[in-house]
Amino acid sequence: MSSRFAGTVGNGRILARVGRDGSLIGLKGPHFDHELVDRPIHAVIVLHNGKRRLGGRGWKHHLEYIRGTNVLRVLSRHATGLKIERRLAAIGDCLCSAFRCGEEAEVAWERGLGELVPEAGLRITEKWPDEFDLPPLGGATRAWVVARVPDLSDRATITGLYARSILVIAQHHDRSGAFAGADGDGALVAHALDVCGERGAARDFFEWATRGGRTDPQLAWALERHLYWSHSPSLHARLEELKATVGVESPPQPLPGTSATLWAAWQDAVAGRRAAAIAALQSAVVKRTPLRLFLSGGAVDLRAHALLLLTVHALIPARGAVEDGFFEHQATAQSTRRARALYAGAFHAGMPEPNEATRVVAEVRSDLDVLSVTMNMENGAVLEMERHEERDGLPARWTGRVLPAQEGEVSTYRIGVQLRDSKAPPMWASDSDPRPGGQEFAVEAAPPPPPDWFADALCYHVMVDRFARPGESLAVPGDSTALYGGTLDGIRDRLDHIAALGCNTLWLSPVHKSPSHHGYDHEDFIEVEPRYGGDAALIRLVEAAHGRGMRMLLDFVPNHTGRGHHLFRDAVEKDGDAAAYYRFWQWPHYYRCFSDVISLPELDTGSRHVQQHLVRAAQHWLTAYGVDGIRCDHVAGVDPAFWIELRRGLRQVKPDPLILGEATGTTDWLARYAGRLDAIFDFDLTYYVRQALARGRMGAAAFASWLDEHDGAYGGLARATLLDNHDMNRFLWMAAGNVDRVKLAATLLLTLPGMPVIYYGTEVGLSQRHDGIVENAEARLPMLWGSDQNQGILEHFQRLGKLRGESLALRRGARRTVIADAEVFVYERWIEDESVMVALNFSEQAQRREVPGLPGSIELPPLGSTVMEASTIRS
Repeated sequence: MSSRFAGTVGNGRILARVGRDGSLIGLKGPHFDHELVDRPIHAVIVLHNGKRRLGGRGWKHHLEYIRGTNVLRVLSRHATGLKIERRLAAIGDCLCSAFRCGEEAEVAWERGLGELVPEAGLRITEKWPDEFDLPPLGGATRAWVVARVPDLSDRATITGLYARSILVIAQHHDRSGAFAGADGDGALVAHALDVCGERGAARDFFEWATRGGRTDPQLAWALERHLYWSHSPSLHARLEELKATVGVESPPQPLPGTSATLWAAWQDAVAGRRAAAIAALQSAVVKRTPLRLFLSGGAVDLRAHALLLLTVHALIPARGAVEDGFFEHQATAQSTRRARALYAGAFHAGMPEPNEATRVVAEVRSDLDVLSVTMNMENGAVLEMERHEERDGLPARWTGRVLPAQEGEVSTYRIGVQLRDSKAPPMWASDSDPRPGGQEFAVEAAPPPPPDWFADALCYHVMVDRFARPGESLAVPGDSTALYGGTLDGIRDRLDHIAALGCNTLWLSPVHKSPSHHGYDHEDFIEVEPRYGGDAALIRLVEAAHGRGMRMLLDFVPNHTGRGHHLFRDAVEKDGDAAAYYRFWQWPHYYRCFSDVISLPELDTGSRHVQQHLVRAAQHWLTAYGVDGIRCDHVAGVDPAFWIELRRGLRQVKPDPLILGEATGTTDWLARYAGRLDAIFDFDLTYYVRQALARGRMGAAAFASWLDEHDGAYGGLARATLLDNHDMNRFLWMAAGNVDRVKLAATLLLTLPGMPVIYYGTEVGLSQRHDGIVENAEARLPMLWGSDQNQGILEHFQRLGKLRGESLALRRGARRTVIADAEVFVYERWIEDESVMVALNFSEQAQRREVPGLPGSIELPPLGSTVMEASTIRS
């Protein structure tokens, strides 16, 4: 009876079946193709008076998983008072065990299986090794999404089941791609992984299934849905074959049992019958075992676990239609990371509070009984943090201060959480998925300011594939994701166009080796894409730009690579040090991807080794190519300590390089990047300009009021301002083709503080054919040249660029609002003895206003603007 099945321990290389007394009753590995245990193997304890089995009369056992992991904890107690704690973990290709015992004793298996199952256990007297005391894995932290399901009466239980479902599926996922014990339900299980975001794991199953020649209509059904999220020509071809031979069928309803109940819940949720779906879900939940498993026939019921995942996601309310998809995504990126960290217990932003160089804050889940929170400094100092009054249901806030340091000195620390339960596993704060041993954070004392030249910069942003090629035109727009053939020499030939706009800085989309038009799935940090002309073409372009007094920025992508990157190929093939470059939570199928996009696996930027690799690559760009700085992609996804290493590393090879970050989040959050980045994009300004001037949904007074308050944001950071970019709908499309609205916005952009960034084509009337929410590459159509350009818009940009270049006040001056009423916004830019007045008419009717300090009145046409020298206004 004691050897009856209780749970599994595995990692995709080895899969152990464990009995209720902690005995080993089954084992498969390394490819799950045959059973290696012919009869139960019991644990034994060797005492001074002999050996006895850990089971049978007099023994009681309690089994539980370490929260959010696949490490199994077995607590055994004998009637005589003898207590033993064992932990079983799949490590590499072995089932390993460790134990604690109150007496001088050894705990082992009654027989071992060589290296696969070492007979002796590891004796632990103090701290459990990290392999046996892991923080929650990346699959488990996905369970935060359960919080998005309304009306759940037992949310904590369902959250735990969600996490266990992903982890137990991963345990059964063989290295080949097959699921052990899925009994024909592999396609449904893979679909559940797709829905959860584990699309790399789903892809590996479909590749295994199609390689093996499987031909069932349920496979076609799941594969068709997989290809909604994943591009694969070979799988597309196989899907068409399946459709032609066996057709497409959704999974059949299971026989009565837990799976049938969850299947009904899933169907009800998909059909919008929420009350019925939640009732069915909660009736199934009570059938879980103490290990939060669903069982069927003496084994884990993978189908039931897959259906639970599908039901939860089907119950998450659909987001309302969004008009500007970029802003919707960016608004949630940071909150998702925080939610993952809090699932594990504690969150820390990894950066001091805004405008407070040494004060740090940690948030700890309110349901935890916390004894203390400490900052554990690299020098050995342990600093107690102070708890603040918590609000109902919200995480408790703890604050502390980094010890003062000399200018330029970097202090590193970890934040530990000590619970009152002395047996609880160690807990460390993180800014996303937790790290074994704690995430390392860093603070630099008195970091240098942004480079001075940024204040005079006017930037032009080019998507290389979509701009130009020497001597010939790019193709007529068709598929927005296709390659159009732009090159670096094509950009060099068009520098006159860029210079005529007054631009003195050129930012290129990623130029390194990549199969796509955008380059963010790069496959090498050093080699320039041959389609663009290779390294030599980049050097020619940089030299030509420098010859015109232009600076050059390259797009740097530290958060992720493409699947074809040699580092990722090595990681999947070799494991070990190679896999450590990426965020695998179970090798080789389970790893983090940027926004769950399968083609963009995330690098482990919290690793010192990875940080050094990235810094060396960026240094190479400055030294080998001669560029002047970098624009950094998806700042929110990167370990916050990395930015200190990068900024210091670039200043070692160039005195004034620029690090411009695509950082997103709330105003307070973004202010934390001061001293880590030189500048950030002002996406808040972009959003409100688009609402006010493209859509006409915000009057001049309301916009001016917002801008007056916003002017003081992001202290210590320079700002790059823009109307649109490659990830959002073009401004002209948002303005329904209204050219006057583009001109009005251009006046605002080029006369406000910050570095204006002109996205290629905006200055000549380039738009798009449909909403980019369907495919954001629609905002990256080929550049317009010759008679296709709107000369009115172009000349307006050129005049403004020339004016900005000639006016110190427009580049470096302060700003104040002069007039702000329902239709007209007038502001002044001034510095020393120079003053410029800017007037904007937000309305579609002509307006006349008297401006204090100016003679007479100004006339503004509908959606018109004017820029006036006003040196006599300020005395």
